[in-house]
Amino acid sequence: MRTEEVIIYYNEPDEKVYIKVRPGIETYYQLQNLSGKVLQEAHHILPLHDFDLTGFPEGNYFVLVTQGEKLYSKKIRKEDH
Repeated sequence: MRTEEVIIYYNEPDEKVYIKVRPGIETYYQLQNLSGKVLQEAHHILPLHDFDLTGFPEGNYFVLVTQGEKLYSKKIRKEDH
């Protein structure tokens, strides 16, 4: 993992968004819908975090990760099967 890298991915089988960041740095996590409403959020220094999308409707979501002065974001598409 490069020093600046943040990995964000959606695992469809367990309906979770996983986020991996550099350890030991205070990090703020947000899950938002398309209109910008914060659906879930967390704040800690652990290198791993996940958002559980179980029960959320099909659609697009944004994951925002703030670490120091850097902001990372990724659009996630949840589809019902």
